[in-house]
Amino acid sequence: MRSFLTGISVTLLLATAATAGDKNPATDWLHEAKVGAFMHFLPSESTYPLVDKFDVSAVARQLADAGVRYLVFTLGQNSGYMNSPNAVYEKLAGYAPHERCSKRDLPKELAAALKPHGIRLMLYLPCQTPNRDLKAVRAFALPEKPVNGDRRLDPAFAARWARVIQEWSDRYGQSVCGWWFDGGYKGVAFNSDIARVYEQAVRHGNPNAVVTFNPGVSLRRWTDSEDYTAGELNEPFKYACAGRWLDGSQWHVLTFLGKHWGARGTRFPDEQWTRWVCDVTAKGGAVTLDLGPNYDPSAGAIGTFSQEQWKQLRAIVDAVDKAKAVRESR
Repeated sequence: MRSFLTGISVTLLLATAATAGDKNPATDWLHEAKVGAFMHFLPSESTYPLVDKFDVSAVARQLADAGVRYLVFTLGQNSGYMNSPNAVYEKLAGYAPHERCSKRDLPKELAAALKPHGIRLMLYLPCQTPNRDLKAVRAFALPEKPVNGDRRLDPAFAARWARVIQEWSDRYGQSVCGWWFDGGYKGVAFNSDIARVYEQAVRHGNPNAVVTFNPGVSLRRWTDSEDYTAGELNEPFKYACAGRWLDGSQWHVLTFLGKHWGARGTRFPDEQWTRWVCDVTAKGGAVTLDLGPNYDPSAGAIGTFSQEQWKQLRAIVDAVDKAKAVRESR
């Protein structure tokens, strides 16, 4: 274990005040929230300037009007371009300031805009460096040859990536209440030791932050470090919630309203969604729904959702709230 943690500060290792594990009460807010939104806002080389045009206020108003209780927002993904500054990442990856990490801090602005509406902010981040940025891949000493699109992890890399995570977690503190880590696959050697290192980095900034690691399209508890299930599902209606806890993790599903991740249309009618989400939340589960952000200035404010998706999201939340009111009145 000592060699595995090389390069991580002692303060990071001692900072975990809230411990992930069976039935962590830090997930109570997620259980009560019931329904949240997810946004894949992923700048590329051509769309990187849109970070500066992202309309935080308009997005906050849409989410508030829809009645959701939390938003999961992407820091970045495969392209290598990030929605937030991170000096540690750029130094380790060999980039000049703001060459890949935006000068504008979208998570900070979103947290401030959402707070008056009682909406919490969570962050999305892969478990490794951006897959399509070979300069970063080499700088972090990951294998250049991917395995099914991802690269095999090792303890030394995990220690370096934890420094990047901690830079964000320290800056945002309690304004970010949770993290959803992608790419925690068995095939790339992701394991409980790596999960524990990332968990500690997250909790260095907010001891009560909840965390999960995505093992792929499935619904299960993957590591002892996670507080809620990642629950990435393409076909959600095949899954039923039997209760709040799934092997000690808060039962949670992440799926998409559109035809695929980040799409702006709808694939199922309102009634089908409301029946399933109402059943899940009545039994103690939580559901996060992905909506597609706008990248086209001629189509409206950057980052906002289509009216079609927004109306469907609102219909789902309204149905969940009405069902809860009926239960509580009995």
